[in-house]
Amino acid sequence: MTQNLLTIGQIAELLEEQPSRVAYIVSKYRLKPVCRVGIIRLFDELQIKAIKKGLFDIQIRRGY
Repeated sequence: MTQNLLTIGQIAELLEEQPSRVAYIVSKYRLKPVCRVGIIRLFDELQIKAIKKGLFDIQIRRGY
């Protein structure tokens, strides 16, 4: 069983958002990376869904 693990930059590209916004959501919701490779944090599909929901919530609150 293989997992797709993505960095914050890759998640930002996938969701067409700025990396700083994705990093903000990770920090705000205190999402822990599945694993680390050196200083690089890797996130799985479940966490990507949480990041996407967090970005959507921000857009709803700001009226975008």
